[in-house]
Amino acid sequence: MFNTTRSLRMLAAALAISIATGCAETSTQPQASTAAEPQLAGAWYQVYFDTNSFEINPRGQMIIKTVAHVVANTDSTRVTVIGKTDRAGTAEANMALSQRRADTVRNALIAAGVPPARIDTSWTGESRQAVATADATAEQRNRVVDITVVKLAP
Repeated sequence: MFNTTRSLRMLAAALAISIATGCAETSTQPQASTAAEPQLAGAWYQVYFDTNSFEINPRGQMIIKTVAHVVANTDSTRVTVIGKTDRAGTAEANMALSQRRADTVRNALIAAGVPPARIDTSWTGESRQAVATADATAEQRNRVVDITVVKLAP
């Protein structure tokens, strides 16, 4: 049996560090929970990438560990992973790159202990951008994998 208070404190500290260092954006919605599980299911995380890269940087690795912790300590969760790119490069190359980013994050989540059957993976290339840009424009906020942890109804 794990210590709920200790687990929540550790998770809150990890999130505070990640937010303070600018590596994660989270959005949580209030949810009913039991005393034995973290209240962070329903959270949204982002892992950012360098141009033309699908390597997860140290900040992204910290986010992966946080997500794995949330999933490990919250019953009945699903994780959605969506790879995206900016508009630098061709649409075809960006679609392939967004798939590689999504697959890399998925594999990192599995390596961190998230069961593969709980992960849904997709990619959108340059079609769903956070920041609208002209064609061939590099934009850091669009080179991202969105990760959402959702608590399923019992």
